Amino acid sequence: MARANLDDIFENDAPAAAPRAGRSRRDVLDDDAPKTRRGRNAQGREAAFDEDDDTPKARRTNTARKQGAQGGWDAFDDVAGSGGQNFEAKNEMRLEITKDPQLIRLLEPEPFDSYEFHYVREITSGKRSFRGLAPKDDCPLCDDLDHYGRKVAVFNVGLWDEDDEKWVHRVWEVGIRAARALQAIAKDPKKVGKDHVGDLTAPQLYIAVHKTGKGTKTEYHVEAVKARDVESDWDANELNDDDYARLSKSLYSDAWERHCTRAELEAAVQTVLNGVDDDEDDD
Repeated sequence: MARANLDDIFENDAPAAAPRAGRSRRDVLDDDAPKTRRGRNAQGREAAFDEDDDTPKARRTNTARKQGAQGGWDAFDDVAGSGGQNFEAKNEMRLEITKDPQLIRLLEPEPFDSYEFHYVREITSGKRSFRGLAPKDDCPLCDDLDHYGRKVAVFNVGLWDEDDEKWVHRVWEVGIRAARALQAIAKDPKKVGKDHVGDLTAPQLYIAVHKTGKGTKTEYHVEAVKARDVESDWDANELNDDDYARLSKSLYSDAWERHCTRAELEAAVQTVLNGVDDDEDDD
């Protein structure tokens, strides 16, 4: 399903407010760690990772100013975009997180796109998923339904394909807990090397990712893997310059999710408040 990966991510986040009417050596990072208000990107600038933003609506400070992909950690709170990728091709690119650990390598040091994503469960048919408006615009879903979006960061990654024994390109949609875990890894000199602190593309750094549980109990686990362990623990080849050159030809850089119009969000609000389903197909 097109929405399966994102929907699973949000199953593991705290639910939105109701409308007013495999491997033994894996040390898994705690997915329920205390919430962190601020992080820092590879350049040392602050990047927001608020999971439950309690800032008054009049003072909300999302700051994206264009309707394209918002790359970099600074853009994790700067949510906008237009989208437009072919449906089937996009699904082929999407990294499907499984219960079996998968080995990936970040191909860029920061996310190429970030946005707030609303999944409106109260709409029982038709379009239920919405990318939020550009920051500093009032959001009808937030303001009229108290339905705050989930923050998503999107990365280009290389995935080790065990069947074909080669690196393939995938796009990884990351929820806030996994994003926080990635930032923690990037800041740890023992994991990235003292000369590469803040760099998720550090030569010695690979990432293992898998999920456990189902539905609302789904948890995503992210762990650093050192290059020296890639062959012995994963029976994989390290990603080399030729691999990167090949994968870089398919790196995605456009907005990952289609930007929604104000009218579309207002219609969703009315659907929920009126208890009438939207006939429009979800995208």
